Amino acid sequence: LAFLLARSETRWAGLLLLLTTFPLWVSAVVRSFAWMVLFYRGGAISRLLQGSGLVPADFALLGTFAAVVIALAQVLLPIMVITLYAVIRGIDRDLENAALGLRFRGVASRIRLRDVLATIAEWGLNIWLTREVARDRAAIERTWGTGLLLRFGLATLVTPVSLLIVAAYNALAAAGVIAEGIDARGTWLMVVLALTVLPGSFSAAVTALFLATERPIVPAIANLLTNIVSALLKIGAIVLGFGIIGVAVGALLATIVSALIFGALLVRSFGWPPLRYDADLARSMLRAGLPLMLNALLLAVFFRFDITIIRAFRPEELGAYEAAYKWVALTQILPPMVINAVFPLFARQAANDRDALRRAYAYLSRVLLLLAFPIAAGVSIFAPWAIGWFVGWEYVPLGAPALALLIWYLPLSYVNGVTQYVLIALDRARTITLAFAAAAIFNFAINLALVPRFGINAAAIVTVLSELVLYLPFGWVLRQELAPAPLWRVAWRPALATCGMAGVMLLLREIHPLWALLGGPLALWALLIVVGAVHEDDRRLMRRILRRA
Repeated sequence: LAFLLARSETRWAGLLLLLTTFPLWVSAVVRSFAWMVLFYRGGAISRLLQGSGLVPADFALLGTFAAVVIALAQVLLPIMVITLYAVIRGIDRDLENAALGLRFRGVASRIRLRDVLATIAEWGLNIWLTREVARDRAAIERTWGTGLLLRFGLATLVTPVSLLIVAAYNALAAAGVIAEGIDARGTWLMVVLALTVLPGSFSAAVTALFLATERPIVPAIANLLTNIVSALLKIGAIVLGFGIIGVAVGALLATIVSALIFGALLVRSFGWPPLRYDADLARSMLRAGLPLMLNALLLAVFFRFDITIIRAFRPEELGAYEAAYKWVALTQILPPMVINAVFPLFARQAANDRDALRRAYAYLSRVLLLLAFPIAAGVSIFAPWAIGWFVGWEYVPLGAPALALLIWYLPLSYVNGVTQYVLIALDRARTITLAFAAAAIFNFAINLALVPRFGINAAAIVTVLSELVLYLPFGWVLRQELAPAPLWRVAWRPALATCGMAGVMLLLREIHPLWALLGGPLALWALLIVVGAVHEDDRRLMRRILRRA
């Protein structure tokens, strides 16, 4: 936080720093009573922990060591941020750039390679296990042992494969094919990162069980704790001067801690399922998981072609395009959370009640479109400010037009995300693989043809069109399996209301951007009601949420 504030070039940096010190403004008495309200037995945090099953029903966080640490951290964190802020502001940015070039060159590529190998080692077994256990909880006893041993076997292969890649890379360097090989530091970095896959595979397996039994809050809290431990270990490695290898070792220790936490959660919630290995079941799992694994790989490739081609043909525009892509990354936070929560329901409905699955698919698609269209319109209208305030004003001339185009990938992306998991629930994963392959080929070919001539705006348009190419086979197979309502029938009301909202925001923006930010959502809500996009089910859900709040 201190680094972001110190290096921020937005005019809001001073206000953000002031808000960081907000806990220091509050009276100690008021602050203490606020924490007591949150931590007592019926408080929000204690109820959240009780509902997750992590603690007994009579548990209260108030008066515990953890509560004291949290409350003290709230007060002392601003002091630490201010101290670090002053020190970082005094560091010459040229020194940072030189350090990045000399010490951390190639680190991003090593991390990407580790992620690819981890995806292969996971082999789609997480989604497969979630689907099978959601349909029949007895599948835990039948599949756990075989699946876990398969995971461990695949994860163990990641380290030797990483070393083979290092050897091949150095052989190419020795032959003069590439400029330089991977030194000892880079090799150790790859080995340590590869070792994180093994404990991570166990944590992912337990997470799949909680998702299948519709308790996503449990792994969410466990992952939050793990991320805190990981951040502390990485900061400690940097402060103690261990460099990037120390950071990687910190990540490895954090994944081991995560595996221990998930092991305790497994025993508490499910017992310890028997570790039986069934060769026939293993072959069946590998066959079923292959298309799921290929889907994950193709999805990763799908969003990398444009950047690779821009780097090769328009390197001067790459920074602006990556600035726009930061907003794309933000918009991808919500769909996995929603889809992971509803996928077990999809799996059961696909096996037992196709009509219910059709209704659930239509409802979730509509809700996501109610979010996607306004977000796309708002970001498009405020693209110059979105780039300037949060990335840097120097990227606005090229980045803002690209973002205004790129963000319109969002509506179809949300629909494709839901459709993909419905097809997995219907055992049509191979269709998804073919669709991703077709979209990836389209994305690569059209980007290669247009980006050298038209630059990053062409790449943004191709990204939007690629989502359409992906949806066409998805929709065709879905019509065969479910015969859902046409997409236009689900989308036209949110789209029409968004057009009205955009008109209001454009008018108000001429007065002041703040008025547009305030008036746009109000206009949207009114227009959604007028065009009938908000149903009675939505109102009941909103009332239920407000009552719980």
